[in-house]
Amino acid sequence: MINQEFYDNALKTLQQLSPEIQEYQFPHLRLFTDGDEFYQKLWQMIDESKTYCWILTYAMDKSLAANITLYKLINAQQRGVNVVLFVDDLQGHYNNKLTKLFQSYGGVFLNLNPLSAFKIYGQEFFRRHHEKMAVADHKAIFGTSNIESHYGGVKWGKQTFHDINTYTEGRHLSYNLQKHFMYLASLYKIQLNPHKPTPNEDLLYTFNAFPPYYEFFKTHPPFNRQIQTQIIESIKNAKDNIKIVQAYYYSVRIFEKYLREAMDRGVKVEIITADKRDQPVYRYAFNRILFQGVIHRNLKVYEFPEQLLHMKGYVFDNNQLFYGSFNNDRWSWKLNHEFNILTEDENEIKMFMDIYNETKLRTRQIDYKKTGTPLRWIKMKFWEWFIYQSEILMSKNQGYHPNKYKYNYLLNTWDDGIGNYF
Repeated sequence: MINQEFYDNALKTLQQLSPEIQEYQFPHLRLFTDGDEFYQKLWQMIDESKTYCWILTYAMDKSLAANITLYKLINAQQRGVNVVLFVDDLQGHYNNKLTKLFQSYGGVFLNLNPLSAFKIYGQEFFRRHHEKMAVADHKAIFGTSNIESHYGGVKWGKQTFHDINTYTEGRHLSYNLQKHFMYLASLYKIQLNPHKPTPNEDLLYTFNAFPPYYEFFKTHPPFNRQIQTQIIESIKNAKDNIKIVQAYYYSVRIFEKYLREAMDRGVKVEIITADKRDQPVYRYAFNRILFQGVIHRNLKVYEFPEQLLHMKGYVFDNNQLFYGSFNNDRWSWKLNHEFNILTEDENEIKMFMDIYNETKLRTRQIDYKKTGTPLRWIKMKFWEWFIYQSEILMSKNQGYHPNKYKYNYLLNTWDDGIGNYF
């Protein structure tokens, strides 16, 4: 616990030094699902940035919205803003001409975990950077949308996905997301120039003194599994109810073990998942099969039949919200780079639950008797075999490792020593 007198003195000092103390203490916060609003907020951040603008996305295409984003980043770089763009190489289908132009003006562009034939037979090939975030000065967007047409709304996209994103105008979130960019850059020996807070700002950030009160978690297997650890601990500590929204649900033994134990002690569990999914691995699988390992009298599972559900979050006992890029599937639990936020802020939990409940109104309970055509069963069995073969590969770590991506470089203060669980 922080010493209250120490905290009060630090806050008093910051109030004296900073005329913008209200901005720090009472940031604007908004959760939203509209894809067009995602682009509007993102572009507003870029256009208004003065010091730095950093973006990390799992996927980026050549759509109009993606190209507009690149043009705006180029303009920001031209006016002296420190601009960074990280894109995972697997889903990086961006406009090459624009990214080269962006770099020619001094922008930092990086393909994360570049694809290579030498890595196909090792875990490196599967370790994708699945995080999605953008930070510019004191503003930040964090959530589940990528920079592709599928994530836009009526005006700027195809309305394919049903996402959730957070937009803030307080420095606390942007300051900590900035740290994650620096961490990723360090893996590739790239030096970023971050905004440097005053000593008093840094003191209060360190002690999480600004509402909403966030804790930040990431996962970078095999050494760092903070998100997985937190999910398990929250399930173990749940007393009354757990609400989950996860499109890409797949059987994860350790997760289902603790979830069953929670239900056995009387915790009510509610899960909203997708009825249809974009990934071939899941496309032909029935939810009644995906959830057969957790069937319980205290479990209710609902499926969302409209857009492709893409939200990801957990609410424990109505007072703890844990959400971000993390899917409840084997890839996120075992391989991907992910980033989540934990908060107990009543206002943010209420906003999340409003969206959760609105989404639930558009669902139906899964039918455990639902059957399909013989062709669908054949396709489902093929993808089960594919997953099995993938896990054989993923269980080995003997593939080619580029020198700039050595795991012995990743051991740091984020490591949580998760050996007891995994």
